Amino acid sequence: MAAGRHRAFDAEESLQKALQVFWSKGYSGTSLSDLIAAMGINKPSLYAAFGNKEALFVSAINQYVNEYGSPHALHLQTEGASLQARLVAFLDSVIGSIADSELPLGCFVVNSTCESGSSCLPAEAAKAVTEINSASIASFSQFFADEIDKQNLSSDKKPETLAHYLLTQQFGLAVMARNGASQEQLKQIAREAVEGMLA
Repeated sequence: MAAGRHRAFDAEESLQKALQVFWSKGYSGTSLSDLIAAMGINKPSLYAAFGNKEALFVSAINQYVNEYGSPHALHLQTEGASLQARLVAFLDSVIGSIADSELPLGCFVVNSTCESGSSCLPAEAAKAVTEINSASIASFSQFFADEIDKQNLSSDKKPETLAHYLLTQQFGLAVMARNGASQEQLKQIAREAVEGMLA
């Protein structure tokens, strides 16, 4: 039995290139021609490796979360730092990504959430975005509940409300970054937001 043919491209590298295109142009603004040109592969290879455009988008946005989203949360768990310092460090880390001149400005998840709200995403793509945002809220809610248990936060605070507040700050900062706000401007806003959250 003949051995299967090896793909003539690096699937992981191709996914990274697709991620950048979706991040820059959004789902609805990205054509198959855009993806094929960026990934350096032909249409049959794209379909064979990733499925259709929607499946590729789902793979790309999940890769984005793993690579560009999840690492920020490590700052919330820094040993010995105050809650305020950890929240500021978390948002500063987010800002470093969303305002990085070497990456598409803003946040892929935020851009996609806006598309989802405007019914620009097909069902599976919209579901992936909803699940990512729901996971963020659940994670933040648990974080704030733990901080209340540790008496680092007043017991009259509502973890889920704080979780939504923190995600809202991320979204707002990402939109401002995409509109050209500097990292220093964004960091000052983040500090004011954290002070307001903990007041």
